[in-house]
Amino acid sequence: MKNNYFGNLYFIIHFIIEVTSFYIVTTYTNNPVFIFLALTYDFFAFIPQGIFGYFKDIGLKINFAIVGMILSSIALVLLYFDIKPLLVVFILALGNSLIHIEGAETTIKSSKGKMAPSAIFVAGGSFGLITGKLLAMNNVSVLIILFINLLMIIPILLCNKKKDLINENNLSNYNFCNININYKLIIILAVFVVAIRAFIGYGIPTSWNKTVLQTILLYCFMGIGKGMGGLLIDKIGIRKTAFISTIGALPFLLFGDRIMMISLIGIMLFSMTMAITLGLIVSVLKKYPGVAFGFTTLGLFIGSFPLFIFKIDSFILNCIIISSFTIVCMLILNIVCRKEKI
Repeated sequence: MKNNYFGNLYFIIHFIIEVTSFYIVTTYTNNPVFIFLALTYDFFAFIPQGIFGYFKDIGLKINFAIVGMILSSIALVLLYFDIKPLLVVFILALGNSLIHIEGAETTIKSSKGKMAPSAIFVAGGSFGLITGKLLAMNNVSVLIILFINLLMIIPILLCNKKKDLINENNLSNYNFCNININYKLIIILAVFVVAIRAFIGYGIPTSWNKTVLQTILLYCFMGIGKGMGGLLIDKIGIRKTAFISTIGALPFLLFGDRIMMISLIGIMLFSMTMAITLGLIVSVLKKYPGVAFGFTTLGLFIGSFPLFIFKIDSFILNCIIISSFTIVCMLILNIVCRKEKI
């Protein structure tokens, strides 16, 4: 059985749930309280994941992906009948959160210390996000999205057929962190790096981004970067990958404001930090992979929250912020990542 079996299936599942999620969220763009709805979605999609993960970690035998599919389908039905947007977004967010945790638990527990499956699973979200936005902007019927959402059951059942490959013993193979550093400090620093990735991801100067095709490329390169991070960690080690994804990305992020391909390369490289931070936290919470994944989504919410309040439009200030934060992230990861044997 190829190591990426579960990663590939959960790439599809993640893609579909984000299509549904961002179709619904984008549908409410013109709603007078859209910012509040979007913040509500982010909060209940990100924050509860660690809690749900804990219950999976201690042995709860419920397939969260199926429950999440049901909840997201209910949200689409409520949208179709024009039920209160806040209720729709709340139910949707919980469904999304449950699916994320099932995907994280499955890919982490089945991959024997490899990061590629989890990274591939997470990468599917970026492609689903932009697809969902486009479908909503083009007024595709809710019923079509509901049909797509229900197709999620196919890869979920395929995963269930091979559930014997999901083994708690595989967690002992995650050893990506510097064992000389306190595990609590590693978690705090990893969450900080995740928050910076989320903040920079929305603050990168991209004046070139003016067409639908360019927006599609932006999200696709984010997704490619997330997947590449896991693949590179497995190939060359976490410390080298951390250096490439921070310092290697910096010049592309700074000087790509007006040149699309330069900017996309920077975005792709910096997105690789997703797999790095997940690998670090799982390494210190081996018995609690769901909780570990929840810490990464906590970081995403922390990093994205300021963007609901303000946006920095100054190119120079953005460059200063990106440079400073990227160098800090590089120093942090250089310290907390395990040194590979030469």
